[in-house]
Amino acid sequence: ARVLDDDATQWRYDVALDLTGLSQLLEYEPDDFTVTAECGVRIQDLAARLAAHGQELPLEAAEHWGATLGGVLAANASGPRRRRFGAPRDRVLGAQFVTGDGIIARTGGRVVKNVAGHAVHRLLVGSRGTLGVILEASLKLLPLPLSRRALVHGLNGAELTDAKRWNGLARLEPSMFTVLGRAVAALNPVLASDAAFCAVVAFEDEAPWVEACSTSVRERLGVPRLAVADASVSALTQMLTDTEEMPGPRLTFTTASNSPECLAPLVSHPVAERLVFHAPAGRLHLFPAASEAIALIRLLESNGFALIEAHG
Repeated sequence: ARVLDDDATQWRYDVALDLTGLSQLLEYEPDDFTVTAECGVRIQDLAARLAAHGQELPLEAAEHWGATLGGVLAANASGPRRRRFGAPRDRVLGAQFVTGDGIIARTGGRVVKNVAGHAVHRLLVGSRGTLGVILEASLKLLPLPLSRRALVHGLNGAELTDAKRWNGLARLEPSMFTVLGRAVAALNPVLASDAAFCAVVAFEDEAPWVEACSTSVRERLGVPRLAVADASVSALTQMLTDTEEMPGPRLTFTTASNSPECLAPLVSHPVAERLVFHAPAGRLHLFPAASEAIALIRLLESNGFALIEAHG
């Protein structure tokens, strides 16, 4: 468990388990779009190996320079692309793990056709080590998209909660559609502005479809403050993922709504400056003062949200 000390300036661990010595790529079949790797491998290093073959493992984690495959699986961590490409639990085919009494076990398979039996590997993903320590995992891959584009818009509260603006946007299946409060956006110079909210909409697909979707967003929201393509979209994706791990208290909610108008109860609240909403997945992260937390939980639960995590 990771908690803040009383002075709120340093992190401490109750227990830290380091598996970075287990960092081998065990089996990679580009034609089958599967990979098996030890869980100490860094996500960043694994991504580079796969990209050389025009493939990717769409796992996202804050601070990817240090995030490992095992850590991402144990936390079922994901970012703004969760709805389009799935969470880690959706990609895992099998795993080898160690139980609390030291027994090494295997579950699932290394390719799709060999997966059989009870899906214990899916139970392990998101268990944060409470069911076992994952040693290696087999996962499904995807081809790298032919084209990527992201548009960044500044919005005020009335624009954000205007349902007409967002009508039909979900049907375009954006890979990202994230709303940031002003204080969160200000953490990165690329996104910082005077607008109350920052909306990032991205598409990944064949070039003609990406162009058509980008045109549709411009018709709804006007000329973007910033437009980026290809590798710059990947960097922007990482920025948005990193915003989920700001220090201090954090509340994470889920909602069936995938449109920003569901944020209306928060627009006039001080915490609106410190929110991250991944609209397609209905995943809202708030960073309140500790004294605000209980009232915010009650407010949002009365407006269709459910609390799924609380930190700090």
